[in-house]
Amino acid sequence: MVDPFELLKALHALSAVDADRAVRLDKLSSLMQAPRGELDEALRSLADMKYVEVVDDKVFLTELGILKISSLFC
Repeated sequence: MVDPFELLKALHALSAVDADRAVRLDKLSSLMQAPRGELDEALRSLADMKYVEVVDDKVFLTELGILKISSLFC
């Protein structure tokens, strides 16, 4: 299972912080070495918390997601 907060950290490391810098889901699945189904499950959880937005098979952090990931390092 993909840890949602590890996924947040990966998106942050990839600078996926807006729609222009969104990461394709197939690329993210490959980078996370996780099956697409597990990735989708973690993304649904993060989207429910308003931490990420998925648009047209791409994902990026929302402002709230950026604040959340930043708070993990403080």
